Amino acid sequence: MKQQTSTVRPTLSYRLKKAVVAIALLALGGTFERVSKRSAKLKEEIKDWKKGIVISLGVLPQGPAISLKEENGIIRYLGRGYKNPDVKILFKNMDSAFIPFTAQMGSHTAFIQHRALLHGNVVDGIKANRAMGIVQAYLLPGIVFGKVFKEPPKLTFKEKLLKLNVYLTMGIDMVLNAAK
Repeated sequence: MKQQTSTVRPTLSYRLKKAVVAIALLALGGTFERVSKRSAKLKEEIKDWKKGIVISLGVLPQGPAISLKEENGIIRYLGRGYKNPDVKILFKNMDSAFIPFTAQMGSHTAFIQHRALLHGNVVDGIKANRAMGIVQAYLLPGIVFGKVFKEPPKLTFKEKLLKLNVYLTMGIDMVLNAAK
C-alpha cells in the first residue's frame, strides 16, 4: 500500500498578510533606528534600557521577525529573524499580527486581547512596547492615530520634520535593510 503525503499550501490570503507584515516589520526596524538617533522622546524612553539588550518582534509559528539592539543610547536594526534576543514580542498568528501592523489597532490592545505574547523580562517588554508606540507616531499617518493610540500623540514642529524625514527616507532604508 502506497503511503500518501499531503502538502498544505498556504492560502493566497495568508501569503499576502505575511508579505504585508514582513514589509511593516522592515519599515518599523529602519524607523526605530532613524528615530532613535533624533527623537528626544525616544531617547528618554530608551535611556534606562539594559545596555546591549536585543529585542525581537515576530509572528508565530514561522512568520517574519526582526531584531533590534540597544547600542550607546541608539536602537540598531540587526535584521530579519531572531538574533539571540533577550526579549521577544510574538504575535500568536498572522491574523493577530496583521491587525496592528496595518494600523487597525495598537500593540497595547493586541496584548490586552491576547493576540501577542511576551517571552523574557516583563519590564523590558513593556519598555519595548512603549518605545514602539513612539516610533509608530513617526511611521503612521495622523488619520489613524485614534485607532492605534490610547491617547494620540501631539507632535511638535521639530517632530513633524522628523516624521517627514522618515517618510522621505523610508524606501531607501527598506532597500538597504532588506539585505540584513
